[in-house]
Amino acid sequence: MRRKKDKTVLQCLAYISPWIIGFLCFGLFPMGYSLYMSFCSYQMVGEPKFVGFQNYIDLFTTERYFLKTIENTFVFMGFTTVFGMGLGLGFALLINSIPKFKRFFQTLYYLPAILPFIAGTMLWESMYAQYGILNSVLNTVGMERVKFMSQDNAMRSLILMAVWGNIGGKITMFLPAVAGVPSELMESMDLDGASSWKKFVHVTLPMISPTIFYLLIMDIIGGLQAYGPMMMLGGGTATRTATLQIYNYAMTDRMMGYASAYSWIVFVIVMIVTFIFFKFGGRKVYYADGD
Repeated sequence: MRRKKDKTVLQCLAYISPWIIGFLCFGLFPMGYSLYMSFCSYQMVGEPKFVGFQNYIDLFTTERYFLKTIENTFVFMGFTTVFGMGLGLGFALLINSIPKFKRFFQTLYYLPAILPFIAGTMLWESMYAQYGILNSVLNTVGMERVKFMSQDNAMRSLILMAVWGNIGGKITMFLPAVAGVPSELMESMDLDGASSWKKFVHVTLPMISPTIFYLLIMDIIGGLQAYGPMMMLGGGTATRTATLQIYNYAMTDRMMGYASAYSWIVFVIVMIVTFIFFKFGGRKVYYADGD
């Protein structure tokens, strides 16, 4: 009996061994090595030199872009989360109210999500150009051309692009949640003479709160690691986020110690923000089983 149990355990380990090997090689080991490198001075040439907490001290005290990149990261994360969640839920409610065209609009709004990231970014780059379609429309209606990727407008332009690219996925997540709200609850609210707003606040929101909470956490984590749009479209220091600065430290300046230290700072920030939302936001989530 014991031999059979041991055999079952070995079989299970064999099945999950590819994941375990992958996690050790491409997850745990790189994390551990980057933690070690964060305490070293290393220019990708020669041997790493241990410097203790000096990289962390320099980032907080002498690095001029550190606080700016943290600020840009939170601005991007905040606005993309608020507008993305709000528009995604709003369109989901609207599409759910017209069941005849539900699949058509769901497919239409999801198209940006299946567009390759690079292709989508190049599309927006051409639209934001001085003689792109957006400026052509503005010029047609008698307005001045806008430098969308200037220091003043770059962050707003990237936020708009990010919301456009992610809204389809949010609608797809919200639609089943909205459709799953029990009709008997809505009928009881109708009998009480409740307005549409009260039904939304007291019935719809609590019933879809698990979906809202999940998307909120994913948006926060994704926003704090934003990198792609800033890398491709630029925008200077106005759009330089923490992850992009990590790339600059590592690949441009070849300061692997700085890059590793900043990576762990971002990791800690993501963990703290996520913990706060789980600790306090999780209390507002309603689960049908009563937990």
